[in-house]
Amino acid sequence: MVYNKTKKVIEKQQARKRKILTVAREILAKEETGSISIKTIAKKAGIATGTFYLYFKDKEALIDTIIKEFYDELLEIIKKERTQYTNGFDKLAASMEACIRTFMKKKHLAKILLDLSPQSSAVVNTKFTDIENDLIRLTKIDLDELMEQRLIPIQDTRVSATAFVGAFREVILSWINGDEPADMDMACKTLINFNMRGLGKN
Repeated sequence: MVYNKTKKVIEKQQARKRKILTVAREILAKEETGSISIKTIAKKAGIATGTFYLYFKDKEALIDTIIKEFYDELLEIIKKERTQYTNGFDKLAASMEACIRTFMKKKHLAKILLDLSPQSSAVVNTKFTDIENDLIRLTKIDLDELMEQRLIPIQDTRVSATAFVGAFREVILSWINGDEPADMDMACKTLINFNMRGLGKN
């Protein structure tokens, strides 16, 4: 006999999954990924430990979902900020400013998103690589457009995009890890201008 879920049951399950994700995000805001246990997440979510596995295969699957949601959220913020501009340089600057604001507001989630390290799980490192490649691809699109408009020198835009994303990530990660600048506005302008000069913008 096939059990057809009612709308109420589906809504309850969706609410429970959202609760698990919310709790996990709250814990990740204070703890490193390695110190988080499914038992702790389940307890704070008000469910049995076994119930957790009805929604996520394991802790890595949960973290993978959190990272994906955070990245999707970041892309939406970037997209919204970029709609205000038509100039390629302004779009790039808007993208960087949106990233900085979002990353510094949600430092622990940002660290998971940005930090490729041996201590991270294979799932997290794979997700990191996928996201970094996507950011490089999106940056390359902007650079190709700027080069076609002859606003930057002729260059290998794939290499430039990789360096652009890499330098940006390293600086933001250093801020998140405790070296946050005293004057954040000045630091942001400096980072943005540094990356722009690297592309050949006067």
